[in-house]
Amino acid sequence: MTLVILPMIAISLISLFFIAILKSKHSRKIAIISTFINMVLTLLIFMSSISAGSVNLSENYMYIPSLGISLGFRVNIISLMLLIMSSVVLFAAALSGNPEKEHTKLSSALILIFQVAAMGLFSSSNLIVFFIFWDIGVIAMFFMINALGSANAKTASMNFLIYEIFASSLLLLGILIIYFYTPVHSFDIQTIISSASSIPVATQSLVFFLIFIAFMINMPIFPMHSWLPDAHTEASTQGSMILSGVLTKFGGFGMLMLFSMMPIAYQYSLYIAAFAMISVFYSVFLLIRQTDIKRIIAYSTIVEMSIILLGISTLNGFGTYGAAYAMLSHGLAIALMFLLIGVIKHLFGERNINALKGIVVNASTTTYTFIIGTLAMIGFPLTAGFIADVLLFIGAFQAFGIYGMIPLIALIIMGAYLYYVINKCMLSAKEHSETVDFIAMEQKLGYAVLVFFIFLFGFLPFTLLNLVKL
Repeated sequence: MTLVILPMIAISLISLFFIAILKSKHSRKIAIISTFINMVLTLLIFMSSISAGSVNLSENYMYIPSLGISLGFRVNIISLMLLIMSSVVLFAAALSGNPEKEHTKLSSALILIFQVAAMGLFSSSNLIVFFIFWDIGVIAMFFMINALGSANAKTASMNFLIYEIFASSLLLLGILIIYFYTPVHSFDIQTIISSASSIPVATQSLVFFLIFIAFMINMPIFPMHSWLPDAHTEASTQGSMILSGVLTKFGGFGMLMLFSMMPIAYQYSLYIAAFAMISVFYSVFLLIRQTDIKRIIAYSTIVEMSIILLGISTLNGFGTYGAAYAMLSHGLAIALMFLLIGVIKHLFGERNINALKGIVVNASTTTYTFIIGTLAMIGFPLTAGFIADVLLFIGAFQAFGIYGMIPLIALIIMGAYLYYVINKCMLSAKEHSETVDFIAMEQKLGYAVLVFFIFLFGFLPFTLLNLVKL
């Protein structure tokens, strides 16, 4: 099966053109249709892969042959998981992620630009292609925070951009060093994997840490995490859904790529696992000090991405595919949570758990969906998060013994605090906050889409896992 990724990118670009030339009232419909088409095409790739029993699609178009740069795309099982997740999240964001219905033309255009970035990056087979789509995503997210955010969006967006420029600089430097030190001077990822062992050990270490720090910033992992809570606090609902749902997975996908490319990763896996555990507990203890629901969920992203880094560091099948499945499940669950928080703010004009009371009285659908999202985040059985945690922690136990199970304590702490939040401001009926607006049908449809896929990959994990060898 060929000619898959470029047509999907072309659909987004054509849709972007129509948003630019047509009136604002049409932009949201165009974004919804475009993201829906891309989601359907991604699911068709998924269905055809199930029928074939494997997934390994590739496209390659020479661009600058003398420099080894080509428009190379490859879809394997990990790429497929992330393409499915990103297409669902972007469709949900276009459909329901703007309850205030503000700046629809700009927000719709930025969603489509981010769709181009996600489709290209998660399927890239050439490091230059990876880097280009990485930066497209960063630029789109900068404007999503800066132009669509709240009062302090300018400061938060500049803080985000400074971190991401630093990450991009390190990433580009690492890519160029790889190019010059591989025997064939290629940017092709499969070529680099097959020849990376010929790179001197000291150079491998340098490349590994340059690129590791770049991806650590993007995921983000302590201590490069401080941009994330402020970015979420100021971002629009759509911005937060895409930021944690998709953009942070750029770093996670990059980490998987880095650990597969550099043989030196085996020497550092234990230290990185310990580092991931420190990040898990540091972020969970910051989480339980928050009273703004949006900041609580923002810190939960750092907890989850640190656990994903633990899975990647195991360098075994269970840990690797568990980390990929965790990115799939977390992307869906976190997008749902930020959509819910956006609706709560729209309905009640408040996000502080000390000010909100008895939400269930006037927003029962939102309350019960919030509970479902919480269960998905902590890995409750029959959600995709449960399968992800089972795989990941089996891999962690195989690699690090009982010490690999320690982050489960952090998940329990996070779950307990989220239960406290639900009990404190949602389920009590003694007094309740009054609504200042109403929830539209498109928000409920957004809930339904994300919940459907959370349970689909929880009930039927074998649809994806049968395509891998553990």
